[in-house]
Amino acid sequence: MKVTSEAIVSVTPEITEAQLQNTEPTRRKIPGNIPYTVSPGVLKRVLEKIPNAEKPPVFSTDFLSTVLEASGGAARPIIPILKTTQMLNQGGVPTELYAQFQTEGGRPTAALQAMRNGFAEVFRRNSYAHNATESTLTDILVAITGLTKNDRILKFMLSTFQCFQEYAKGVKTEAHHVEAQTDHGTSSEDAPRFAANQSKPLQLVYNINVVLPETTNVEVFNAIFKSLKGNLLN
Repeated sequence: MKVTSEAIVSVTPEITEAQLQNTEPTRRKIPGNIPYTVSPGVLKRVLEKIPNAEKPPVFSTDFLSTVLEASGGAARPIIPILKTTQMLNQGGVPTELYAQFQTEGGRPTAALQAMRNGFAEVFRRNSYAHNATESTLTDILVAITGLTKNDRILKFMLSTFQCFQEYAKGVKTEAHHVEAQTDHGTSSEDAPRFAANQSKPLQLVYNINVVLPETTNVEVFNAIFKSLKGNLLN
């Protein structure tokens, strides 16, 4: 059977179009809204380069490919992930979190906050997830997504999480919480205000726990309460 060039030409466009339509596989709907990339190594390199690159007005694909040298299909999920973690706003503009990540001193805290933003469900399961082991994180992701621990997608989720975790390990979240409480607890706006000529006596409330001896002698009780009244209640 002789195959003509016309026959080949007529078939080729159909194959090419079908291939183009399937260049990006359809993602499964997985519970938890966990961001991930199938090329975590590219994300890792981008995060490594962000601190040394000038902050752009807009974090565009041109900036990603030209300045950070990440292009093609492997780089496609980077911008959506940075938006999910709120390092970029929905318009692609770098946020204050992005700027903080660029600094040596602020990078660990910024990475932790980015993780809390992007992997909120993980931190709902374990508030110290940034310090969790790979085994613990795998169990958390299995519980959230319903995937098996050997599922490729789950491994991509884990690797994406670990790209940020590398910067956030060891951050003392307790200090962060104490600072936040101090800011709210001692705010001059929230503190009670009194007029300069208003006399307001200091009022204190005591909670006193008294362990009484096992006795039926009333004089013992009288002595105890008399001592309390004389030394504490006046």
